[in-house]
Amino acid sequence: MLSTAVIRLKTLTTRRQLAVLAVTAAIARPATARVKKGICSVIFPKGMPAADRFRETRNAGFEGIEIRLCEEVTLSSTPDEVKRVGDEARKAGVAISAMWVSQGLSDNPLNHASPQVRQAGVAIIGTAIGFAAYVNCPALLLVPGRLGNGPKFITGYQDTWTRVTAELKKLVPHAAKAKVILGPENAWNKFLVSPLEMRSFVDQFKSPWVQAFFDAGNVMQFGYPQDWILTLGSRMKNVHLKDYKLSARSEQGRFVNLLEGDVDWEEVMAAIIKVGYQGFVAPEYSYDANDPDRVRKLSKLTGKILAMA
Repeated sequence: MLSTAVIRLKTLTTRRQLAVLAVTAAIARPATARVKKGICSVIFPKGMPAADRFRETRNAGFEGIEIRLCEEVTLSSTPDEVKRVGDEARKAGVAISAMWVSQGLSDNPLNHASPQVRQAGVAIIGTAIGFAAYVNCPALLLVPGRLGNGPKFITGYQDTWTRVTAELKKLVPHAAKAKVILGPENAWNKFLVSPLEMRSFVDQFKSPWVQAFFDAGNVMQFGYPQDWILTLGSRMKNVHLKDYKLSARSEQGRFVNLLEGDVDWEEVMAAIIKVGYQGFVAPEYSYDANDPDRVRKLSKLTGKILAMA
């Protein structure tokens, strides 16, 4: 029969072992806190002052916001005006996690047949790089070119790849100097439509200043977001959250509210944790005048998704 002293010693030893195991597990387990909650400024009504958008963002529980080069700042904005936008964000306690380069770039795509048009697109991105540096924004979201418009075919895949690659290479040194990442997104532009293509496209630059913007909902028609995440790994800069309801037939499905579609969010979060992603996840949903509380609803839904990790 064991003495009381021996029993106490064994109990202490067991407690120490459990404590060590708990600490070890905590170190080994990915910290979900490093995945930050952001929002895209399209959720707010057009013309709403930037300062109000930032306050609403913070009040809803988001840490960051993606702004647009057509709304919060424009190509005609002065450096002082751009810096004031950054000041307003800091006052509100939110980070500007990205800037969408949309104004002008849709009319001057990097895959256009005309060198002059492509040059104009490069100039627009160059301006956006400077603006991003003014507001301490780490990345630009780019849709560098579309293969067509609806059923109308315009530019071939190989030409798009070659031209966009050549034009972005001109911008990489500027981006590196400003410490701003150039982020092509998997948008519905019929370009970079698989995770292997996006990975190869990013890797060819051999630069940390070119990374992917990943949209979970945009891939659902012909792929799976968890597969994209595992394939892209450390190449992802920002992640957009959208849900998508697949059709029971072969026709196209539709975008729906978060947690109402077919995205397997548990698998998405497991993939995000597995690859060690440490950036923002941001629901991308437009303003709805009939749903004035949409921002807070999205914040709660995003929290539920993050809790699945």
